[in-house]
Amino acid sequence: MLKSYEHCCSSMQALATLGKVEGILPLLHGPQPCAYQIQIGTMTCRPSRLLTAGTLIKKAEVVFGGEESLKNQIVNMYRAYKPRIIIIINTCLPQLIGEDIKGVINEVEQEIPELRVAFIDSGFNFPKCMPLGNDAAWVAIVTVFENREKIPGSIGIVGRSGQDAGAFTSFEVLLKRAGLTVFPFPAPHVSEMEKIAAAEVVFPVHVVPYMTCQNIHSRFGAPVEYIEIPAGIQGTSNFLRGVADRMRNQTLHDVVDIQEQAMRPRIEAIKKKFAEEPLKVMIAFGPASEFGLSKILADFGAEVIMIPSMKNAFAQREKELQKKRYGITVIEEDFDTLEDLYDQYRPDAVFCETQGRVELTPRFIPTFCNMTFLTAYGYDFALDLGEKFHDSMKREVLSFWKNAVGRYGGNCGAAS
Repeated sequence: MLKSYEHCCSSMQALATLGKVEGILPLLHGPQPCAYQIQIGTMTCRPSRLLTAGTLIKKAEVVFGGEESLKNQIVNMYRAYKPRIIIIINTCLPQLIGEDIKGVINEVEQEIPELRVAFIDSGFNFPKCMPLGNDAAWVAIVTVFENREKIPGSIGIVGRSGQDAGAFTSFEVLLKRAGLTVFPFPAPHVSEMEKIAAAEVVFPVHVVPYMTCQNIHSRFGAPVEYIEIPAGIQGTSNFLRGVADRMRNQTLHDVVDIQEQAMRPRIEAIKKKFAEEPLKVMIAFGPASEFGLSKILADFGAEVIMIPSMKNAFAQREKELQKKRYGITVIEEDFDTLEDLYDQYRPDAVFCETQGRVELTPRFIPTFCNMTFLTAYGYDFALDLGEKFHDSMKREVLSFWKNAVGRYGGNCGAAS
């Protein structure tokens, strides 16, 4: 059974990702209802100043094909806005009727040699894993990047989604402090992202960009080294020390030593709070946020139950690492509802998708939306979350309302 909170259209996630990067013009190729829902669903995930476009396939084009409309829109968008790259997000309908997207791209590139165009077959190609829309979007970008001469001592860091553009500062600054040249992918502008081709070694910082890293390796020859997600105290330190070992950079080890010493009082205070008020937290699905959040909370002593959204090789390594280091419970068996899992594990708090929260509302338990925890990297994020987590649960408020509903709600009383 495909549960509602397992599925957010991968085309929607691709637009949310591409729409964050200046210099890229995402072009939705699909019918009007599809384009409308995807545009509305991503409005809060991308800057309004960055342009997106669409083709709005008509009924006649379902029968006869919409290639000509697509070609005209590509040409019009290029002439009007001169984007560096146009990425066609090919939705379900044109795939079903077998449109020749590659043929359209070939025609356009012959007419406008300086234009670079790529496409993604998203939609039903990734029905159960929203983050694959991110990965597919990055792959499309990489296919049009040109090779560059490698810069000695440089590294590339490859993130999850467009929301990561500009969000690596929490640990990137430490890498640069150690003298490393760092090429972030994504970055706020595509001209910065292109530099990934010059990286001597590539380090993924999340489990999502597995296909992207494979493509970077095959196109540009840089080795890909997965260490772990730099989330939580241990996770961030281990990632930075892994980079230090790979790049033979003792200065980075020294930088980490200084950071760990400075943080120690705050870490000890947070762990004491978690020891005095033990917590069991269940983290379910989302755009792979569960992999980072679980490390942060387990680091401080919470008991964590994680329901992962991804199964690629990076995700498998991360799951095994977290089980071994923290004793995290990983649930990979199918289940009917989140409510069933709540009854089985009785967590004190739950992280899940917005659609899944409706199953837990009658319980009056603290429920957090995964979509608001997309850039959980580095020491500072972990410390802030650890220091504020107990207060953010608002258990006194929820307990008050649960008692009120139980007393005055009659048959609508709060579930236990």
